[in-house]
Amino acid sequence: MPRLLKKIFLEKKDPVQVARETDHSPDAVGKYCQQFNKVKWCVENEMGKEEIRIVTGMKTHLIDKYLKIIDEHKAALPP
Repeated sequence: MPRLLKKIFLEKKDPVQVARETDHSPDAVGKYCQQFNKVKWCVENEMGKEEIRIVTGMKTHLIDKYLKIIDEHKAALPP
């Protein structure tokens, strides 16, 4: 998943192309992007991990993966 998101958000590749390159369905790629954007929005609104879990309904380990990507690439991510 991190590689997939980096291709879309940092390399600005088309999600359909990324789906083909990573052997994921376009629906799965869309879901990852939606989840990532939800977590990113929560971070921008200064929510803590527990609040993010409640707002998104995601498991903590998944939130941790998204938070790591956001932290590692915050300067390069679009607002």
